[in-house]
Amino acid sequence: MLLKFLTLAAVIAIAWYGFKLVGRIGQQHKQKLTRDEKAARDGVADTVQCPVCDAYIAEDIKSNCGKADCPY
Repeated sequence: MLLKFLTLAAVIAIAWYGFKLVGRIGQQHKQKLTRDEKAARDGVADTVQCPVCDAYIAEDIKSNCGKADCPY
């Protein structure tokens, strides 16, 4: 009879810690996806068109295109 209770306790403990492990892995996967989405958004920038050469330049990093009349 004692062996049955010990076996039942072991099965319950394995199931309990198994579910905790699966939940932890799921949470880590969700955090990784969130970090990857944030990193992907950081690589996107708005652009403006240069009135002289009609090239599109990143709005926050405006640089001279090399033309004499370039306003940047």
